[in-house]
Amino acid sequence: MSTRATKRIKRDSGELPTSFDLLALYKSDFGDRILSFASGVDLCTLDIINKQFKSLTTNQWNIVTKERFGMNNGKEGWKMGTSFLRPPKFVHNAGGYEGADGGSPHVAANENIIAYTSDFKVNANASIELRDASTLNTINLRPSPISNWKVAICGREGAEIIVTSNGRKICAQRRDNEVSYNVQQLDFDTNTGCGIETIGCETHLIVAHDGRVQLYEVINEQLEQVGHGGDTNNNTELISLRKDIQVEGGVVDYDDEEELMEEKLAWSPDKTHFIVGYPHQICVWKFEAETNEITLTKTIDTAWEVNNVALAEDYIVASSKNKRVHIWNRNTGDKMVYTSMYMTKHSLCDVGITEQLWNASHWPLQLSCHGRILVSTSHIGCALCIWDMKAGKLLKRHNEAKEQGVVQMLPRGIFSEVTDMAYLQQLNAILCMTAEYENMWVFPTNQRQLDMATSIHQRVEWGLESENESGESIDDDGWDHDYFNNVHCNQCSACEVLVHEICTSEAPKCTHER
Repeated sequence: MSTRATKRIKRDSGELPTSFDLLALYKSDFGDRILSFASGVDLCTLDIINKQFKSLTTNQWNIVTKERFGMNNGKEGWKMGTSFLRPPKFVHNAGGYEGADGGSPHVAANENIIAYTSDFKVNANASIELRDASTLNTINLRPSPISNWKVAICGREGAEIIVTSNGRKICAQRRDNEVSYNVQQLDFDTNTGCGIETIGCETHLIVAHDGRVQLYEVINEQLEQVGHGGDTNNNTELISLRKDIQVEGGVVDYDDEEELMEEKLAWSPDKTHFIVGYPHQICVWKFEAETNEITLTKTIDTAWEVNNVALAEDYIVASSKNKRVHIWNRNTGDKMVYTSMYMTKHSLCDVGITEQLWNASHWPLQLSCHGRILVSTSHIGCALCIWDMKAGKLLKRHNEAKEQGVVQMLPRGIFSEVTDMAYLQQLNAILCMTAEYENMWVFPTNQRQLDMATSIHQRVEWGLESENESGESIDDDGWDHDYFNNVHCNQCSACEVLVHEICTSEAPKCTHER
């Protein structure tokens, strides 16, 4: 018997192991040809190795994603973190929103829908606007028995309850209701300057006003109609009060009669905690849905005036009236201090000129936390700032202004201040509202999200072209459909050294200012 035949017999019996060059297998069809000679024992061994490799890579993804971006969801978190470092897909006036000049539109979103409202929408047939959270297509326009300043969403997907508020009242109504009996109003003995603050989840609604924190449970059972064409006087109980707690030191003092202060509310990413901001105090609460309990876990007092808050997995975030971003370690409560060779920073700011801060918007910075990544609006207009909260660094500032060096939300007008912002999970997008328009930055992590963003962009551009009297077409934004196959690293135009901002390559780093 020949030597080759002997080896084949030993190989088939499992006595002679078969080795593979994994890189060669990946790069060419050489692997296919080798596998054509593999025995059943070889294939079983390869399956075992493959399973072990997948397990090891999953664990390693969790480690590197936590280290780099502070997220706990492995590879998906890595995709999200790196997406914020790439140029986004920008859509101006994404949903075709048209508000009155000087209005203050607000927005809330869950995985399913987006709800819009404004203090300038006085038409009862258009006081609440609902859109699909994936396509931004209009679902319907909702009437409301009260004037609406703020909006929140609670309840199960498909049966959401839209909660709107003004300075004295809260109104809750089901998304799909067609008659007024399915509306609940709550009156408060208060006069909150910009609307009573609310946030919602599938099971509960959180309300903050006058130094109080209230927990309402969502009543998901649909009650039978009592009568046709009922009134709006609580014929249906959609939310029911379970907890009402007065916060010590949280009472809001109205020092300036012209500008009433208000509380601020925000969820943690997993919605097991929430944060409340008062003018000079920040409170973190633990939320237990099953037992209808809320527990105060941490309190931070500030000498400066708080005007917005956010809560990350590992950080507490607040913006101040002087347009600074302050960050604390969530576990220890210690203020983050960022020290370099040249300076020590106790807060973050994306501009360094005092005059720019004095002329900045009076609206608070809008904040959205994703691991150790903080997405905020800019101090001087409609740019999105991407911060590393652990390092205290501004990683990117995505600016869609046409004029070089100018950061503006809109190409015209003075009503360019960002009044509210929402994160759209289905698109991995940030939606910013102004008095006249809504602008959206999409940071796609997969081809599906890119396709949805491209579809929305094309729909908006086609609408603009149809309104263009000169007949000039809108220039394409230059996005490559093979984005995820081609864009991995940036190249410095000065020295042509690859700058690996996204991948983990150890290539030489460029020192040029970019």
